Amino acid sequence: MDNQLELFPGNHLAFNGECGRASTTPLQRTAVSRGERIKLRNQVMVARLYYWREIMRRRLDDVIVILAENEFFVDERTINNAWLEYADYFEHLCSTHTTARQLQWMYPCWKW
Repeated sequence: MDNQLELFPGNHLAFNGECGRASTTPLQRTAVSRGERIKLRNQVMVARLYYWREIMRRRLDDVIVILAENEFFVDERTINNAWLEYADYFEHLCSTHTTARQLQWMYPCWKW
């Protein structure tokens, strides 16, 4: 694998950012650079934010604390920046009413 870190090896669903459509083609989810790893982390962070807010029905301030202090160990500002960057992805998850089972399939290394 050329000494690359493969993230989410079972992930076969990706948001392509166009018209809120999801691609069902297999993806090679490898992160070569630091920037790519940050983008993958931010996408998962937004998926977790969706999970806690929309599926588990937690308040936003509680969700930010959960993500910042228990799951990703980042500043609250980092979470908000990721949410802004992946607002289309968050809206896609909301509009398609993505379930915890679908999130588990998309990100198998997390417990949903």
